[in-house]
Amino acid sequence: MPNLTAFPASTSTSTPTFSGTLRAALQEAPERIPLHPFGEFVGNGVLFLFDEASLAQVLRELAERGVPWVLDFHHQTVRVEEGEAQEAPAAGFVVGIEVGEDGFVYGRVEWSETGRERVSRGEYAYVSPVFYYDPTPDASGRHRVLGYHSFALTNNPGIRFQKRIEAEADMLERFRQALGLPPQAGEDEVFTALENLRREADVGRVVLELGLGAGDATELKATLLRLLAAQEALAELERTRQELAALQAQTREERAQALVRAALEEGRILPHQREFWLAQARADLEATEKALAGLPRLVPTELPKAEARSSLERDPAEELRRKLGVSDEAWRKYGG
Repeated sequence: MPNLTAFPASTSTSTPTFSGTLRAALQEAPERIPLHPFGEFVGNGVLFLFDEASLAQVLRELAERGVPWVLDFHHQTVRVEEGEAQEAPAAGFVVGIEVGEDGFVYGRVEWSETGRERVSRGEYAYVSPVFYYDPTPDASGRHRVLGYHSFALTNNPGIRFQKRIEAEADMLERFRQALGLPPQAGEDEVFTALENLRREADVGRVVLELGLGAGDATELKATLLRLLAAQEALAELERTRQELAALQAQTREERAQALVRAALEEGRILPHQREFWLAQARADLEATEKALAGLPRLVPTELPKAEARSSLERDPAEELRRKLGVSDEAWRKYGG
């Protein structure tokens, strides 16, 4: 049977004093809270392992049970089950599990009103998980985590190097930092900077495409580069690029058609092969041209001289008529 363990070991309900920095950071309860490290970690002196197999198992458990895990205060849920408390008010419910890029396992939370208020005021700094684990350690002395029972808000975690509950960075502030804007920049300034960045990226993309694919359009490219001086020229730039692309496509189609038509006339391919070779020419004109040039002529395009005579010239009656000097008019009138 798996063991059940809770973190932290402390049962104190007192709340330590946090710094003003933490209080300022938690103006709003985050929607994602750190539960414990991914991989190896130590809790209450025991070495635990939460790996991909553990993650798959807890996700499967969540899907099968159809009920989220409770997030309470100081493990009151466990105490109620053990008969040491009368009730266990929820601070929230853990409705999802995910692994962050920082190597921590996070829980997505739906807060109760009380839990959101108390966490946003900075009254709680950590999460303490209660989980099931394999009592038999592996060769490295690690006990694999098998599932969760519940979670609790606490200020004295039993997990070594547990991560604090911190408000997720404000999205507007993230944009300010990414765009190099000052902290006092408002939404309008941020959106204007984003729009300018998008416009510049679009211009760069179009110019790059032209530079790579329009070697025979020097004058057109020169015109487009002149248009770059005005921000409002982007639409005209895109329209001209599309016209150039359409012109190139039309020219390529004409060349493909002409190449296949010539191959048919030369007898290198048969009529039923036309569509196949046309598709190849559209995809890679140069390679198809070389392939067709290396094909032998399957159908003769000129008759031998002996076969060039008509069937009338080989008709014995016709030869006799000519020898007797019967005119064409008399032959037509009386010969039939």
